[in-house]
Amino acid sequence: MPILKSLVLKLIFKLGVFSLFHYIHRKKITILYAHSIVQSSDIATSEWQPLRTQHTTDQLIFSLKVLDKRYQFISLSTALRILKKEIKPIDNALVITLDDGYLNNIKAAGPIFSQYNIHPTIFVSSAHTNNNIPFWFDRLDYALQQIKNEYYSTKILDELFTFDCRSRKKLVRSYASFRVKIKSQFVNDQMMRDYLESLSCLIEKQTGKALKQIMQKDSHAQLASWDQLKEAQQHFNFEIGSHTINHARLSLLDENIIINELSQSKQHIEDKLQLTCNTFCYPDNSYDNTTLSIVKDYYDCALTTDPQLNKIGNNMMELKRLNLPTNREPLNILFQISALRLNLQKHFRITNSL
Repeated sequence: MPILKSLVLKLIFKLGVFSLFHYIHRKKITILYAHSIVQSSDIATSEWQPLRTQHTTDQLIFSLKVLDKRYQFISLSTALRILKKEIKPIDNALVITLDDGYLNNIKAAGPIFSQYNIHPTIFVSSAHTNNNIPFWFDRLDYALQQIKNEYYSTKILDELFTFDCRSRKKLVRSYASFRVKIKSQFVNDQMMRDYLESLSCLIEKQTGKALKQIMQKDSHAQLASWDQLKEAQQHFNFEIGSHTINHARLSLLDENIIINELSQSKQHIEDKLQLTCNTFCYPDNSYDNTTLSIVKDYYDCALTTDPQLNKIGNNMMELKRLNLPTNREPLNILFQISALRLNLQKHFRITNSL
């Protein structure tokens, strides 16, 4: 099957179908996102490997080399000016964004972005940045890997969940299922974060190991400080955006808490970095009509992870993004974020619903 897919993909490019769609949609803006980007040479010597998929610098270099031949890299601020009709559109414009504020985005990936004259936007959760607090998904990830038993059970509200720790492969699947389940079980984000805090503390107490013990030297989960963000802005032309205070799922919070998460994170960033913070990114892609009505009071735009391209006239509080593609085949990288692929997906969704 992979061979057949590869042949079909080559045929699509050879017949010019990809190029036709690429040309037709050339005025649209592609926005990509990534999270942690680990230095490839650090992986073998790292004390642990996250269960969640990570980008590597080798993958980044290869992908950017491919994308550079078909796209023009622009900053998010330039994209906003285009979408507001302040400047003329740039053909095949592409923006790079980075979620969560990992130090490796600057230390490992910064020089690579600089080689391509890319000015990425990094979205930070201000409380985590301010206190170097690991995100719950990293903290629990590390904690689970310290468990020596074959199984570990916990209650999610009234339902028992068991982690399968017999092998890394089984734990990867188990942890992925757990993340899906807790996000569907908790209707209040603060309650979910309180539960995860308790669970992480319990496992850390039982194993005697915690991610915070190695945060200062960890290449995966260490967060950039305010000073490091300032250096990234000055030396690598990074732009800084807000990702709330606590990496909060806004659609699952009361309105007054939403306002606080949006306003105070903006204020923290502006005070610490002496800049205007006018861009926002929804943690976990969590937003609703209430959130949309509030976020526009504080920011010029807000980014989702809804997969689509952006054009003039789109809702600036619902800009679309695609995951930064990685693959060993250049054609696959281009196809993953292409207008052709997005149109095919839309067509098949409509067809399947008939």
